[in-house]
Amino acid sequence: MKCLVFWAAMALVLAAVSAEPQPRTPASPERLPIRVQSDGNELIALRKATIAYTSLEQLVADIGRAGATGATPIRVLRGSPRQTIDYVFAVTNVGTLVVGERVHTFDEGRQRYLFTRGEMARSYPPLEERGGWLWLLTVALSREVSVTFEVRAVARWPVEVVTMTPLSAP
Repeated sequence: MKCLVFWAAMALVLAAVSAEPQPRTPASPERLPIRVQSDGNELIALRKATIAYTSLEQLVADIGRAGATGATPIRVLRGSPRQTIDYVFAVTNVGTLVVGERVHTFDEGRQRYLFTRGEMARSYPPLEERGGWLWLLTVALSREVSVTFEVRAVARWPVEVVTMTPLSAP
């Protein structure tokens, strides 16, 4: 009986191993992040990004906290000094895109990133366009390279999602 159970288990294992793997469906382009590299730095941006904040007050309160974990539509990874810069968005009720910045710097002694600062970086009034809002957002990647995005949303508040398209990249 033990031999029969052993052979039945072996047959199942062999059937599982020899089965054809199912092909993976490639991710659709709008789900893949935008990646740009320059001079040891990397910018990673979501094509569809969640807006975590609906007011300036919420954004300012959250970006100044070390443990804040809001949505990060754009992240810049700097090679020197070793930093991560997370850009977070708020859209006000009049359509102004407010960009907050959270900076984490690598601490060699502790061998981890530590919260350095959080601040409001800039704001952009909307450019109205056929029932939607459009903002042109430029992010510095290195001393010589900046990436400009078209950021779009339906002109309805509160804004929940924006789409981002790079206009210029190296």
